[in-house]
Amino acid sequence: MMKAKGRPTKLALLVMACTATNAAAAKTDPSGQPQGNGQVRAAPALQRGSHAALKRTFRAEDLRVSFKNRIEVKFREGSGVRARGGELALEAAKTVGPSSLAEVDRVRATLRTVRRSVAMKMHPFTEEAAEQLKARGERDSGELLPDPNLWFYVYLDAGSDQEVVDVVNALNALDVVEVAYPSPLPVPSADMNRANAEAFQAYWREHARMDLPALERVRAWERGEGAQALVAEALPTPKAEAAPAAPGGTNTLAVSYVAEQDYGEAAPIGIDTDWLRTQYWNAYGNSWGFTDAEYSWNYTHQDLTQLTGAVLVNGQPHASAAVLGNRNHGTAVLGVLASNANAFGTTGLVHAASVRLSTEWPSTGYDRASAIYSASNQFWNGAVILLEMQAYSSIDCNGDGVVNTGDLVPSEYVPAIRDAIKVATGNGRIVVEAAGNGNCNLDAAGFAGYFSATDATKDSGAIIVGAGEKLTRNKASFSTYGSRVDTHAEGDWKIVTTGYGDKYSAEGENLFYAAGFSGTSGASPIVTSAAVALSGVMYLRHGSYYAPKELRDVLRRDGTAQVSGGKIGPRPDLRKQVSHMQNRYTNMHSTDFDGDGRSDYAVWRPSTGMWNIVFSATHLTQSIQWGQQGDVPVPADVTGDARAELIVWRPSTGTWHVRNWDGTTQSTQWGTLGDIPVPLDFTGDKKAEFAVYRPTYVGGTAESQWHIRYANGTSTSINWGAISDVPIARDFDGDGYEDLSVYRPSTGQWIIRFLNGTNAIHALGAWGEVPVPFKAGNQWNLGLWRPNDGTFTTKNIHGGGTASTVYGIPGDVPRFGDTNGDGTDEYIVWRPSSGYWYNAQFGALQWGLPGDIALSR
Repeated sequence: MMKAKGRPTKLALLVMACTATNAAAAKTDPSGQPQGNGQVRAAPALQRGSHAALKRTFRAEDLRVSFKNRIEVKFREGSGVRARGGELALEAAKTVGPSSLAEVDRVRATLRTVRRSVAMKMHPFTEEAAEQLKARGERDSGELLPDPNLWFYVYLDAGSDQEVVDVVNALNALDVVEVAYPSPLPVPSADMNRANAEAFQAYWREHARMDLPALERVRAWERGEGAQALVAEALPTPKAEAAPAAPGGTNTLAVSYVAEQDYGEAAPIGIDTDWLRTQYWNAYGNSWGFTDAEYSWNYTHQDLTQLTGAVLVNGQPHASAAVLGNRNHGTAVLGVLASNANAFGTTGLVHAASVRLSTEWPSTGYDRASAIYSASNQFWNGAVILLEMQAYSSIDCNGDGVVNTGDLVPSEYVPAIRDAIKVATGNGRIVVEAAGNGNCNLDAAGFAGYFSATDATKDSGAIIVGAGEKLTRNKASFSTYGSRVDTHAEGDWKIVTTGYGDKYSAEGENLFYAAGFSGTSGASPIVTSAAVALSGVMYLRHGSYYAPKELRDVLRRDGTAQVSGGKIGPRPDLRKQVSHMQNRYTNMHSTDFDGDGRSDYAVWRPSTGMWNIVFSATHLTQSIQWGQQGDVPVPADVTGDARAELIVWRPSTGTWHVRNWDGTTQSTQWGTLGDIPVPLDFTGDKKAEFAVYRPTYVGGTAESQWHIRYANGTSTSINWGAISDVPIARDFDGDGYEDLSVYRPSTGQWIIRFLNGTNAIHALGAWGEVPVPFKAGNQWNLGLWRPNDGTFTTKNIHGGGTASTVYGIPGDVPRFGDTNGDGTDEYIVWRPSSGYWYNAQFGALQWGLPGDIALSR
C-alpha cells in the first residue's frame, strides 16, 4: 500500500519480525498495542469513572470516624441537580440525558425525614466557574472529568445516628444519586506522634456534630460572594539563576544543618538535587510554583521568610487548626522544600520556587475538597500540589484483625477527594499525595480494585508516595503500600528540617528545627522537590512543562530501586530521571547506521554508555559501548558515507566524541556547559557540522546563538532564538542546507531562518507540546506531540493541510522515522516503561530498558 503524500501514514499494525540473532526479539504487547486497520487511529472512547459501585448499607456504628450530621452526596452526571437556598433543586438547563423533577422530589422527600437539612456545594467557585474549570480540564487532558457542581455537603438535623444512616441508605437507593456516605472526620497529620494524634482524634469526637450553616451564609455561598474567580495566570518570564541569592532572615542561629540534609545528596540515599544543580540552571525550582495543602503552618519562622504574606488560597486556617502540632507539621514540610538559602539552619531543596498554602480546615469549617479545588486554580499547568493528608479506611487493610483509626490510606479513598484530584490533574496540576501511615495493602481484596493501577476509571492522576527506610530502602514499617503507590523517599525519623524543636528550640518556635521528621508526610515533600526541580529545569531550558501522568511515569519507572517490603516504588534519582527531558528534546542528524536510506531503531544507555541498534532492513542488532553517564547522544553522519556515526557530546567539557564505523575515534571541543548540541549540515555536502545552540542565559546575550564549527576548523556564529526556545535543524525548504530553526513554546510558533538569511514563521502548537518534525515525500514538515494525551498534530508546509492523530500514552517518547526508506516517515513512539517501540505502520518491537534514550530519525 502506498503512503499518501503530505503527512505520515498510519496503517494496519503488523508484528515486526526479527531474526534469530536478535537477542531482544520482537513481540507484541497485548496491553498497549496501538490500533491501525488502515485508518488513522481514533481517540479512545472517553471514560469517566462512576462511584455507584461504592453504594452500600451503612450502620450507626459506621459513624465512629465520621461527622454525626454531615453527609457527602454525588449526583449522577448530567442530572442537573443544584442547591438553591440550601435545598436541592433541578436546573433543567443543566440536564443531560434522563433526569426528571420526580427524581429530585424523591431526594427531597428523603431529606424531609429529618427535622431539617441544608445542602451546599463543596467547591469554592461559582457554578459557572466550576463548569469552566471542568471544561478547561477536559480540553487540556482529553479526558471526561467529574462535574464539581454535582458534589454536595448535606447537613442534617437528625434525632439520632440511626436517622442519619437511614437518610444515607435511602439516598443510595435512588438512581439519581451516584453515591452518598457519611462525611469523614479530619485525620491526624501523617507524622503526628501518638499523644498528639490521640488528642486530635479526641477533639473531633467531641466536635463531630457541626453547626448547620445559617441561611444567610448558604445564600451568599450560592451567589458566589467571595468566591474564587478562575485564573489564567500569566507564566513568569523565564530567568536563569543557577544559584539564587539567599532570601532574607535574621541570622540568630550560629549553626547550619545543611550537611545533615542528605535527602538531596547522590543516590542511593538522596534524590540527587545536588547533581542536578551542577548541570542545569534553575534546578532550585526557579520560576515554578507549588501549593501545600494541609492544616496549618508557622508563618514567622526565621528560616521560612517566603511564608510571610504567603497566599492562602483556601482562606485562613481555623483557630483550632492552627495549634502547635499542626503548625509544626506544615513548617517541617516546607522546611524540606523552601527553607531559606542562608548561613544558618536548613536549606530547602527547591527554595527558589513560589509557595502557596491551602488549608483543609479554614475558618468557615472543615472542607478538604475545597482545599484541593482551590489549589487546582493556582499557578499554571505543570505546577505542583502537595497533599499532606491521609484517610481512614473502612476495612482492616493492615491485617491486625480490627478496623480502627490505624487503617490509614491515601486521601483519595474518599470519593469526593478523588474527584477533586481528578479535576486538578485534568487541569494540568501535578498532584503529589501521601500514601498514609497505616501499613495498609492497597491491593487488598476488600478495596475491590478501588486502588487499581491499571483501571483508567479509577485513576486520579496523582503521584502516590510511600515511605522507605533511609539507609536500606526497605519499606518503612508504617507505610501504606501496593501497586498504586508510585514512588518513595525516606521517612524513618531521620529527616532534618524546620519545626518541632527536637533538634534546636532554645530561641523559641520561630527557630525550631527537627531531627526526626518522618512518615509519608516526610517522604512526600522530598518527592515534591523532585517534581519542582525537574519542572524548573524544563521550563527554562525548553519552555515547557511535564504533564501530570507523564511525570508520574518518569518517577514510577526510573530512580533507585526499593529493596524489600510491600511495593512503594523507586526512590527518585534526578541524575537518571532528567534523561526523560533529554528523550523529549534529543537532536539527531541521522539514525541510519548502515547507510541503506532507512531510519534504524537505537537506544543509548546512560548508565553504561552502550549503543544498542536494530537495523531496520535486516533486524540484525549491534551493541557498541561509546560514551559515559552525563553525555548527550547526538548521532550524525560527519564523514559523508551515508552512515550515522556514534557521537556523544559531553556537557562538562563541551567535547564531541565521535566513533567511526572503522573503529577510529576523534574528539573535538566545541561548546560549553549549558549549550544544546545540534549537529546539522550547514554546507550542503551531506556531512554534519558540530553545532551548539547557546541560550541567552549561558552566553549572556540578548538573543540565543548558534555556534557552528566547520570541518576545516573555522566557525561562524549566528543569533537566532530567544530564551526557552527549542532549537531544531531541518532542511525545510529542500535546498540541501539544513535551516536554523526554533520552536517557541510560549506562542506555538516555528521560526525558520533559511541559508540566504530570509525567514518564515509558521503557527502550529500550544504550550506543553513537543516539536517533532517529520518527512513526507522527502520534504520536511512540522509536527507536534501532546504528552498529556498522546496526540500528534502535523502540518504539511509544502502541500498544505493539518491532521491530528492519537498515538501513544502519557510517558511515551514521540519519534518519527522512515524505517522502510520510501521517503515518508511513520508515526513512532517509544514506551520507556516497557522498552517497546510502536510503529503505526509496522507494529511493535521490544528494544530498550527504562532510563534509555530512544534514537530514531
